[in-house]
Amino acid sequence: MSQLEIIPSEEAAQIENIIRLTVGQMEKRYPGGAGARRGQHAKDHACLGATFKVLDDLPADLRVGIFARPGQEYPAWVRYSNAASKAGPDSPTVQGIASHGSRGMAVKVTGVQGSRLLADDESGTQDFLMINHPAFPFANVEDYNALSEVLALDPDNPNPFFARRKGTMEAPDLSDPVSARAWRTFQMVMAIRSLSVGGKPAALQAPPASPVDNTYFGGAPFLFGEARAMRISARPVATMQPAPADLSDQGYLRAALRERLMGPTAQSVVFAFEAQIRTAADVEGAIETQIEDASVTWDASHAFRQLATLTIPPQDFETGERHSLCEGLFFTPWHGVAEHRPLGGINRLRRAVYEASARFRKASTGATAG
Repeated sequence: MSQLEIIPSEEAAQIENIIRLTVGQMEKRYPGGAGARRGQHAKDHACLGATFKVLDDLPADLRVGIFARPGQEYPAWVRYSNAASKAGPDSPTVQGIASHGSRGMAVKVTGVQGSRLLADDESGTQDFLMINHPAFPFANVEDYNALSEVLALDPDNPNPFFARRKGTMEAPDLSDPVSARAWRTFQMVMAIRSLSVGGKPAALQAPPASPVDNTYFGGAPFLFGEARAMRISARPVATMQPAPADLSDQGYLRAALRERLMGPTAQSVVFAFEAQIRTAADVEGAIETQIEDASVTWDASHAFRQLATLTIPPQDFETGERHSLCEGLFFTPWHGVAEHRPLGGINRLRRAVYEASARFRKASTGATAG
């Protein structure tokens, strides 16, 4: 265990319960394993070849892990996806309104040298899994366990999750940590859906016409070398002004990527890969909120600093070979080097649940993705 973590005594049992419920949901969703997809982020918009390059002039204090060598270039794969567990429309309707929804950007940096986090991991990759909102809606394993039990009864209705918490959504007791977490969760879910809270628009980012027009975040923290932690982000260097999205097209985000990367005016897409970095001393006494609670963001006094660029060149991603590769890629934040060890309960949960999802898919279909 890292000095930057505090693991609750009941967490291991909660993770086992979440795995049981998650695999049970997958068994219901894919009877006999037919056509089994990932447990989350089931629908991809594309898998794209890219180059991950460490900044040439990276300051010495940031030369850690895969960023140790300024100018180092790595081949990479990028998978864009909807976060939902089912491969439905890109923007499903919620209360009669087209929902923004949570989106994912998973980056697999290849050819990475260094001490591996997992003893049996020979992938040589560093995986960065990101979402298009700055924190997770659910704080920790305890909260996700409660949510999983609710969704096992009604997969499309998370509202009872809030009712199980102290206080109410209308007038929460924010002095109580559990009620405060429930209120943050409610606000986050409404913001992700682009609905409103208190009559005011709450969208975290404008609904994108293309997956490459949003900023993505790691959500939970990671080590950044010795006694430091980071929260990562991938920010588009330049966004375009495409035609308004045709929400009647259930795959409009994939169509937008085809236009951007395969159309007559195709050009490279560049992201700035950035991180907020804090020392162990800085979070001392606040690990429960600043590390273990993934629904809490770090304030702006901890500025994002650019570490690398991610460049996605024009390419044809609509080939049988690319589709097969996309289904077979297995992403987990635990594919990586020791200097970037995932921190906090949500990351510890992701390791176990992603592995269980991968085992289910492999047993059912032969696919290796999680």
